[in-house]
Amino acid sequence: MEEELELSGAQWAKKFPGSEDTRYLLGNFRLAVEDFLHAMKEAGIKIVIRATFRPPKRSYLMHFAWRIAKKQLDPEKVPNMQGVNINWDHGTKEKSVNAAKEMLPALNIDKQVIKPAIRSQHNSGLAIDMSLSWNKTIELKDANGNTVKINTLPRNGLNKQLIAVGKTYGVQKFKGKDDPHWSNNGF
Repeated sequence: MEEELELSGAQWAKKFPGSEDTRYLLGNFRLAVEDFLHAMKEAGIKIVIRATFRPPKRSYLMHFAWRIAKKQLDPEKVPNMQGVNINWDHGTKEKSVNAAKEMLPALNIDKQVIKPAIRSQHNSGLAIDMSLSWNKTIELKDANGNTVKINTLPRNGLNKQLIAVGKTYGVQKFKGKDDPHWSNNGF
């Protein structure tokens, strides 16, 4: 018996919630992230955690909602995912695109400039998205206890000095241009 499909829209964001809590990160990576977060807080860095664990079904919704909203994919061509009984096709391209656009803020990806990955380290509890900022030169301890003076721009997660310190903890910055994404392996 085939299940009835529900039209896409903002309500889908609540069906497969993700987490913003480090408790949902895996093993040693969780410890590394928590140590890095503590060091950044001590240095005066403002931290806003956006995502930790993300179920694969949420990644599927994020990936295809973004692609449809950006008119990169025909809603009729989205592959099905078992357990996600969504209908991306609202009868017209305009209605389908508008429904996908409604999903972007609900999924917290309305400001995302690159396509969300359909599979990521978030699905295994091995990634964290966090917005980072500070206003002046800071002194940050690396995992070896050394103090690193961070006096370069930008003052966010793309700062090369900060990225080098994160690596000492085993928290690696994404190798692309995704400002908030850090993981166990840089992907």
